[in-house]
Amino acid sequence: MLSTLALYLLIAYHLLQDPVAAPAQPENASPVTSSSSATMHAVEVTTTPPAAVEPQTGPGGDNQRAGRKIVEIFGRVADADGQAIENALIAEERYFATTRSDAEGYYRILLDIPRHRYPTLHFLRTGYDGRRIKLGKNELGETPIYELDVNLEDALDSVTLQGWIGNEIGIGLEGARVELNASYTRNRDSFYFTDFTDTRGNFEFEGVRAEETYKLSVNLTPEYPYYEDLDFQVTQNPGQINIVLQKLSFVDIDGMILDRNSTPVSDYEMYISNVTTGTHTRKIVSDSSGFFTLSNFPLGEVRLSTRGAEFFKISGLRITDTGYQNLKLVVDRGSHYLLGWISDENGIAVEKAMVTLDRKFQDGEVEHSSYRSQGTDGNGGFAFENLGDGEYHVTVYALGFEKQDFSHRFDDQSDEIFVTLKRN
Repeated sequence: MLSTLALYLLIAYHLLQDPVAAPAQPENASPVTSSSSATMHAVEVTTTPPAAVEPQTGPGGDNQRAGRKIVEIFGRVADADGQAIENALIAEERYFATTRSDAEGYYRILLDIPRHRYPTLHFLRTGYDGRRIKLGKNELGETPIYELDVNLEDALDSVTLQGWIGNEIGIGLEGARVELNASYTRNRDSFYFTDFTDTRGNFEFEGVRAEETYKLSVNLTPEYPYYEDLDFQVTQNPGQINIVLQKLSFVDIDGMILDRNSTPVSDYEMYISNVTTGTHTRKIVSDSSGFFTLSNFPLGEVRLSTRGAEFFKISGLRITDTGYQNLKLVVDRGSHYLLGWISDENGIAVEKAMVTLDRKFQDGEVEHSSYRSQGTDGNGGFAFENLGDGEYHVTVYALGFEKQDFSHRFDDQSDEIFVTLKRN
């Protein structure tokens, strides 16, 4: 307890110090391994500290201490000749903490992050080639206070993107999360920029390389749909980006989950996802009579699925403002039973063979599909229960054997099959 208290007091003291008066660089400091010109040093503080300082967090930040840690990173941002870069943006890409360098190039950023995570910082300034630096256990394993000096190279194709997010009646939307990222660029770097719109709906990305293709996305749930442009082109002279989002309509849904014979399925769990918005997913559970209710869910195309070894999916279903009551969800369940055995050409049981059953059936524009799988036991046996009637596609695979594919249609309530596998 005393050691923990001492560590936090030590951090608080250092946070209140002037960044310009940063401690001198230790003689044995080693360079950071990254794509940037950067050096990082551990810092020792021995003076009795004052009260603690709250960490910086962006929208949605979490200051809860349980399972979290505070990391402070400070240093100087300069150009290739060592001249200070003023007003450079320093941003942590995942937890939305940001700061700016001062007139002498100095910066200080305080991060409140999960204990098992390590920060990734972007150093950005229009006119310079930005740097993305990942810090890991080797750098931050012993102390939460580090100095990180970064040099940025000139880049004439580094530009600033400005944009606006609003609704259909022209009102700017505050707090929308705007992301711009690219998994591959000319420098083989991954970029992940995040900004949040201000009270007027404006946002800005600084130090973005032109002539690259990015993914641009906007998220303002739950009232608005998810927006995504997978082929967003950045030019040398980018204009204003204007994105209009139409507010979603929400309804209360009720219905039943049924099997293929229209028998209610009780205590059944499914997940419903709104394909139109791309962000809304909720769980529904049928009661003892097969009924379920879902409150305040957005209109649009939806997809339903289960989770686990017995996987069902319903796709192509659309919830409209007139078609959301008494919704009937049909899953591929029933009272049929399939028992089987897998053996080789000599009649020896094949253990741990993988047996899968899958099927699809169409009801207008709505597609129903199911997938079940299990391994054979020591006797080469398997058993599937609660199957619907109709035809299933069966696949049997075992290591060292040729795969078997065939169809099975039930002749009775309970069927038995025997499968012989040929060795490769």
